Amino acid sequence: MRQMLTRTNNQTTKMISEIAALLRNLARILHAPDDTRDALAGLAARLAIKPQNGMTPKNRSRLRVLQDDRHQQRLLLLPERIFARPRGTSKPYGWALAREDALAIAILLVCPVRVKNLAGIHLERHLRRPGDEHVYLVLEDDETKNERPVEFEIPRDVVRMIDLHLKSRCPELCLAGTPWLFPRRKSCGPIDPNALSARISKRIRKETGLEMNAHLFRHFAVMNWLDANPGGYEVARRLLGHSEVSHTINMYSGLEARSATRAFADLIDAKKGRR
Repeated sequence: MRQMLTRTNNQTTKMISEIAALLRNLARILHAPDDTRDALAGLAARLAIKPQNGMTPKNRSRLRVLQDDRHQQRLLLLPERIFARPRGTSKPYGWALAREDALAIAILLVCPVRVKNLAGIHLERHLRRPGDEHVYLVLEDDETKNERPVEFEIPRDVVRMIDLHLKSRCPELCLAGTPWLFPRRKSCGPIDPNALSARISKRIRKETGLEMNAHLFRHFAVMNWLDANPGGYEVARRLLGHSEVSHTINMYSGLEARSATRAFADLIDAKKGRR
């Protein structure tokens, strides 16, 4: 631990904090002597990282840009713009890859799931089509971080993109019959979540100039909901699949400030008009 702290100028990091906590827990499990357990508990307490309150400054900065309606429209309409492009014959792989990226973006805009769940979408297990023209993205409790089932109804325009892409992605992106919506190239299985996340960020930057990562879609969803519904944290909790509304409030408190301050300004204007 001393060597690790030396390399970080005696500043704790997430890894150092986790190792210290692991040593403390092992001492307790292995019934180490009391003085050893007390020493490791004290070490873990000193090296613990305080839990994050709210979003990082970087994410708040990126969301601030997306509060501009013009930037929002560029992001919201991006999947449709990409799908509207003709196939052509010179670069069929690039055309198909752009549509796959656009599909990932379209799904995140309406189903703000974690990128691990997005990358692992199985066409039969996760996309449920009960036969009434409705399509649902269904994640079971053992597939989510908070061990809570999540279900979204996918809008028809996004379902249309899914179906169009499935009809046109072979053989450029995968073999016929591949059961994954975002397959790994030249092998069986879904794409690596980190690879998909990097592609989403690159595609958005290239097409719009905006800085957006896959996880930021979850913040973007809550920002839009709270902007339209100040204080609507219970719906935001359900949208993200959080187990406790307190976590949602802690994470997103303040995002509804713009709509709240606008409503207050309108109230003052109204009172002035009654004078």
